[in-house]
Amino acid sequence: MRLASLSEEKENSANSTDLKGDCRCSTQAHKYRLSSGYRRVDSTSSASDDREMGIESQAEVHKLIIVVLFLACAGISNWAALAYIHDFVGRQPLPDIVFSIIPEQSWALEIGDIVVTVCSVAMIAIMVLHKYRGVVTRRILFIIGILYCMRTISLLCTQLPSGYSHNDRKCRAPLPHFDLAVFVQRILEQTIKVGFQDPNEKMLCGDLLFSGHTLIMVISGLTVPYYLPRRLRLLGWIPKLLSWIGMICMIISRTHYTIDVVFAYWCTTGVFMLYHAYCEIDSYPERRQSLLKSLWLMKVVGWLEANVVPGRFENELSFPLLNRVERICFKARRESRSPSDAEIASTNNSATTVVIEPA
Repeated sequence: MRLASLSEEKENSANSTDLKGDCRCSTQAHKYRLSSGYRRVDSTSSASDDREMGIESQAEVHKLIIVVLFLACAGISNWAALAYIHDFVGRQPLPDIVFSIIPEQSWALEIGDIVVTVCSVAMIAIMVLHKYRGVVTRRILFIIGILYCMRTISLLCTQLPSGYSHNDRKCRAPLPHFDLAVFVQRILEQTIKVGFQDPNEKMLCGDLLFSGHTLIMVISGLTVPYYLPRRLRLLGWIPKLLSWIGMICMIISRTHYTIDVVFAYWCTTGVFMLYHAYCEIDSYPERRQSLLKSLWLMKVVGWLEANVVPGRFENELSFPLLNRVERICFKARRESRSPSDAEIASTNNSATTVVIEPA
């Protein structure tokens, strides 16, 4: 009898353990479900649930600061390279297949700058309004920083002369020898203008391989569609179309050679796809076994993505200022409806008052 009771107790404990496991699995399945191949966050999950499963509700500030500093250094290195190579880059334009067909269109440069500005604003809007804005911002800024580092190396390795019809009219006169004061002044000038140059004034020449304008336009054309919610996916075509218009303007204005634009498109698309292909691997063991892990870049990406759930999360837009205003209004409305402390005290006193009449 004792043996039979012991076996029954073991079976009951095993069944209860299985039930607990099933409950845990169903809870996890409720919070995270796979839809159309993407790992999605349930809209009912809270911020604590997101942190528990690894999705960041807030940006890891130290990582974001490091990425911003990295991007700043990459940008300054670009402008420093341009300030250095300007004095010895050639002035005779190279042959280009588009240049031989279409004459120089100076007006197209202004349109290209406008397209770059619009694409940049659209990309910044996505980074600010996305529900996981910390993760998205860190990813995009890191990708841009890597591309600018690649661009600095290419500028220093091979210098291409500007493609304008009259480079002597467009380019500033080169200095006969290196001047540190002029060098620093050029860097500060480019930093203040964020890399833009006035086409109506003489410019620093040699800023060619590969195109920085195309870099920004293409990264915007990739970022906006990737992080837009599905119901707004048609809006993702706007930066794509604008980026193609901008690339055409860069070539026909002879701001860049055709090869500059082509290389910029290839490099930007490649780095963006590599980063997000690594992020979309659905488990950490698969990431460790992936061929992408052998790239040194993916080691840095692995550190940046350490607290983010593997896979592609659901894209949702969130308006921080509007949400804060709604919380303030809700709090004020709740306080106005709730009785004050004085009313509560008077109610308690009236309820506990006992009148004693003389006999």
